[in-house]
Amino acid sequence: MAADLACLVRGTAIITDIASLESVAAGELDVPPTSFDAVISLLEESGLVELTRDIHGEVSGLTSEVPYFQDLYPILGTAWRNRRPSQLEEEVVAVVDQLALGPFPAEMLVERAGVESSDVDRILQLGTDSHLIKSVSGIEGTILYSPFTAFENPALLSELAESHGSDQLLSEFAALRNRQGLAVSPERYPLLYDAVGRGLLLAPSVRLPSGGDQPFVTLPYTLDRSLLIGEKPILDKALAVVACIRCGEEFGGYSDLPSAVSAINKLLREGELRPHSSSERQYRLMRNKGVVAYGSDPMPWGHWIVPTLIDTPDNRRALEIARDLITLGESMEGRSDRTGMDLLSTDAIYLNPMKTVKANRPRLAHKEAEYAKLIAAVMGYGAS
Repeated sequence: MAADLACLVRGTAIITDIASLESVAAGELDVPPTSFDAVISLLEESGLVELTRDIHGEVSGLTSEVPYFQDLYPILGTAWRNRRPSQLEEEVVAVVDQLALGPFPAEMLVERAGVESSDVDRILQLGTDSHLIKSVSGIEGTILYSPFTAFENPALLSELAESHGSDQLLSEFAALRNRQGLAVSPERYPLLYDAVGRGLLLAPSVRLPSGGDQPFVTLPYTLDRSLLIGEKPILDKALAVVACIRCGEEFGGYSDLPSAVSAINKLLREGELRPHSSSERQYRLMRNKGVVAYGSDPMPWGHWIVPTLIDTPDNRRALEIARDLITLGESMEGRSDRTGMDLLSTDAIYLNPMKTVKANRPRLAHKEAEYAKLIAAVMGYGAS
């Protein structure tokens, strides 16, 4: 909850209406009012926000000092450690951490996560109740997996384990987690190759210099489920970028890309990439997805194409998601609450902002007019 709230206020210099911030946190981030004070106090202790208080000691204002995501989570992790969590809390986190590397059989829970066998039932119950741990059952038993992964048909996990064995499942998913956009083949990664064929994993293919098509597997860890449903076209664009850039790194021949991230940054910054003899083949998938167009060779005698960004908000967002996947192993799009951030930046007039909200699971459903008042209060617009 602290991480979610930190992402919400990051980039907002000063918030003067804490009651309205509490309402937005409840409605958008599932931070119940009973936890709000503890959450902002934790952020203050961690140096992520600066709080001002009135003469009664009540919090009256907040100044954000939240850094980028790579720094945010280690800071909060240190704060969590300093609070001396219980053994059960540490065990649940250890299990979720292992599941982030890939699914594994429930019978390996003690071995993989190092938890006490006597705590397994409690861990699984707590993980299930809190939606941190999910499972599917097959002939060989139960397979545990993380709900934060982008499996569109998790039941296939058990079939893969039965076909290839649990050890193969663990090792290949660990390899994928360590390198998004992994080039797979039936010889080197048989389980992942099978998973692609069964439709479990997403793997856009790029034509190689030899003439064959090479699939590049990506497992887009994300908290933003809209990327898998309503905004799937943006995710498809991002995965096409990952595949083409990885192909350039590994199969570019004479003109291998020295840095995938630098190539994406160059597209975002300059709108084009330097042409070479393989550009037309290598970036065809991005062209087909509408991410780039083929510009003309700048040399009058040349016949190479120039990959040129089609500069739209969706394409820029797709490039940023691809960059996150390559550098961080997951999309940061889901790490910040886009709706909440948009609401915080809304300029509106308010009259009587809501001061309290009831505990909410599922989330509260505010009308737009109500939210306009709340956000205006948080941002300090208008007059009471």
